[in-house]
Amino acid sequence: MALNPKKVVGLDIGSSVVKAVQLRKSARNVELEKFGIAEIYPGVDKKSAGGNRRDAKIEAIRQALTNAGINAKFSISAVSGESIIVRYIQLPEMPENELKGAIRWEAEDYIPFPLDEVNLDHMILGRSDSSGGGKIDVLLVAAKKDLVADHMSLLKGADLTPAVVDVDSFAFLNCFEANYLPNASEVIALLNIGAEITSINIYIGGVSRFSRDIGIAGDTISAAIQQRLNCSFQRAEELKIKEGAPAGALIGEGEGGMVGGSSLLDTIRGTVEKITGEDLSEESPEMLTGNVLKTVLGNLTNEVKRSIQFFENQPNGKPVQRVAIGGGTARLRNIDQYLSQELGLPVEVADPLRSIGFVGGDTDRKKLENVRHQLGVCIGLGLRAFD
Repeated sequence: MALNPKKVVGLDIGSSVVKAVQLRKSARNVELEKFGIAEIYPGVDKKSAGGNRRDAKIEAIRQALTNAGINAKFSISAVSGESIIVRYIQLPEMPENELKGAIRWEAEDYIPFPLDEVNLDHMILGRSDSSGGGKIDVLLVAAKKDLVADHMSLLKGADLTPAVVDVDSFAFLNCFEANYLPNASEVIALLNIGAEITSINIYIGGVSRFSRDIGIAGDTISAAIQQRLNCSFQRAEELKIKEGAPAGALIGEGEGGMVGGSSLLDTIRGTVEKITGEDLSEESPEMLTGNVLKTVLGNLTNEVKRSIQFFENQPNGKPVQRVAIGGGTARLRNIDQYLSQELGLPVEVADPLRSIGFVGGDTDRKKLENVRHQLGVCIGLGLRAFD
């Protein structure tokens, strides 16, 4: 259906924060007109927060809309997680009227849930030739009905009518493509590193060819720091932000970080011990935090490597050329450098407003600078109002 952008909100309902945007089209480009962010558990350590999670999310949705000054009737939102299954399949050429039944039949082999428990959708990606004749490339998406029902309940509770329910990783792709206009042959891996989920989407020429959600993200790091230091979740978040990703450059690369296979911090500590005779072997909270970051980010990187290798080893796979990252955890200091070294690929933090204007004043612009890298999914959703 045709949507009036002034009555539509792009809504990203995360595990800890709700983000809302409203976009408009000018004569030259798309512009961000309004934005708002609200914490789901404001002023509370979210891992110890009690109460009704659904009610807290509904209140955060309302607060985000209020903060943005958005009076919307319709929402464009997204879901993610283990209850979302994305598969890429090939079918033999067939008449259009037979395709839907064939896709549902084929889905039974690819979807690990009973089909009566999921909402099933598909998109034709294109057609390809093979030795056995023409093939139809199909993107298959299945969402557990209970997940969709819970999501709809949140929207209804906030007095919103769902116009579109998308998938997080596709919304992030939509935002990236609108801002960067990559060439048709480029193979790019997009990582949206949120609080609970990291989504990876590999695409070529604007078409998604691989998508997966990884259950390692910002909260995984904070929870591990909390457990290691026996501190509050909020304190763990603060330490994570302060410490940043490990500086992993090797000697000879012209950067600090690792020296001869050991960390620069270890080298400095050893030098101080020799000079002062003082035993500095007791690890500080910062050092323990650094160790946790190295471990958890290493686990995340391994999963990303596995995903890239799986994609590249497929019959139609191609080498990934670069990586773009977004999401709240993309704010972590040095994370682009760390991932670039570990993956052996160029990595950049994607700017969701690179080609999208902003019509707010200076005060709002300053607020925007603090959160702009968290808005990728939200802006990708808002852009769908112009489809």
